[in-house]
Amino acid sequence: MSGEDKEQVQVVESSLLFETHTIWVLLLLLAVAIWNRFIPLIIISVFLLVLFILILTWKRLSLNNIEPTLQLSKSRLFVDEKFLIYASVHNDKFLPLVWLEWSFPSSQEVRIEDSTGDRFTIRLLWLLSFQKVKWTSEGTALRRGVYDIGQVTLRSGDGFRFAETEQTYTLEGKLYVYPKLVDVDVSGFRPSKQWGVRGKQGGFIEDPLLVIGIREYQSGDELRRLNWRASVRTGKLQTNVSQPVVMEQLLIYIDVQGFIINEKKYDNIIKQQEYVAVQNESYELFLSLIASVAVKHKEQGISIGFASNGLNYINEKMVNILPSKNLTPFLDQLAQITQRLGVRGMGPLDEMLHKGQLNIPLFVFCHHITEEHYLWYHQHKQKLSEVCFYYKEETDYAGHLAAVAKPIDMPLTSMASSGRGS
Repeated sequence: MSGEDKEQVQVVESSLLFETHTIWVLLLLLAVAIWNRFIPLIIISVFLLVLFILILTWKRLSLNNIEPTLQLSKSRLFVDEKFLIYASVHNDKFLPLVWLEWSFPSSQEVRIEDSTGDRFTIRLLWLLSFQKVKWTSEGTALRRGVYDIGQVTLRSGDGFRFAETEQTYTLEGKLYVYPKLVDVDVSGFRPSKQWGVRGKQGGFIEDPLLVIGIREYQSGDELRRLNWRASVRTGKLQTNVSQPVVMEQLLIYIDVQGFIINEKKYDNIIKQQEYVAVQNESYELFLSLIASVAVKHKEQGISIGFASNGLNYINEKMVNILPSKNLTPFLDQLAQITQRLGVRGMGPLDEMLHKGQLNIPLFVFCHHITEEHYLWYHQHKQKLSEVCFYYKEETDYAGHLAAVAKPIDMPLTSMASSGRGS
C-alpha cells in the first residue's frame, strides 16, 4: 500500500529442526542412507528434506504481498474518551495463510479493547488467496500525549508453527490525546477590561447601540452595561450584550519551569519515584485546568492562542500559535507539551512582543510566580493590553502582583469525561 514503510524482522519462533543449517544435517543423513542402501532411512531423509524445504519456503513467502490497512475513527480526543480502529489485511498472492497474527505495540497510555498483557493481538485462521479480512477494535485513551498506534506487527508461518516470521508495518495511526477536561468556573477568568484596544479602556470594541441580548451580571462588567429593566423583572442583575466589532482574542502562556523533574532529587529510589509521580500528576492536572478554561472560552466565541517555554514530545521548542476560532491547534500543543524546559524565562513572549503580537489579553499559567515574572511584567506592562498570572503555589511575588495574579483554585465540581471536541 502507498505510504507504507515495512521493516523485515528476524524470525521470532522456530523449531530446531527447521533452522537454516539443518538442511546440511538432512543432506548428510540422506547421503549416509544412500551409501548404505538403507531404504527406510532414505525414505525418512527424503521426507524430512521435502518437509524442510516446504516449511522454509512457506515461512519466507507467508508475509509477501500482505497489505495491512488501519484507520482511526478520530485522531484527536480527550483522556478517557474511546475511539474505533478499522483494520484490514489483504493477502494479495496465490499462497494462502493457515494463520496470521496482528499485534499492536504495548502501551500504558492507550488501551485497545480488553488488553492486559504486553500487546493486543488479533489471530486470524485461514487467509485465503487474494482474500481481504476486515475488523473493528475499540480503544481508550488513558493518558495525555501523542501516540503512534500504527506500528503494527504481523506474524505468520506454517500450519504446525514449526517456523514463524514477522514484519513490522508503519501505518497511519497517530493519535493526539488532550488533557482530561474538568468542570471549571471561568467567570473569574474573563478580563475586566474590554477586548483588543490598547490603553486603559482595554480592547474589545462593541457598538452600544446594537444590543443583541442580555445575560446575568459577571464580575468585571461595567455599570453602564447593566439593563435595569431586565434586572427588576428577573430579580437578578442583567447585563446588555452588544454586537462585537472586533473579534475577542486571548493568548495563553504556559510556563513549565516549576514542573521540571529533578532526576537526582532523592538518593532513595522509592522517594524519587514518589516525587516523580507527584510531579507528573500535578502537571497533568495543571494542563487539564488550562484545557478546560480554553474550551470554556472557545464556547463563548473567544479565539485562543498559545505560547510556552517548554519542549514537545520530540524535544523541539513549542510553536507559538496566534489566536484562532479553531481550538484544535491549541489543544494539539497541549497534547505535545512536556515538563522539559526549552527556553528559559519569558523568551517566547519577548519574541511575540517584538513582533507586535501582544496587544491582546494575556493569561500566564505557572507553577509559582518568580522574580523573573515580576520583573518582566513591570518592564513591559505599558506595552501590554492586559495580563493576568495564574499560579499553583503562592510566593511573595504573587503578593507583589496581587492586582494581576490569582491562584488556580476555581471550583471543580466533577471530572468531565464527555470528551468535547474542538
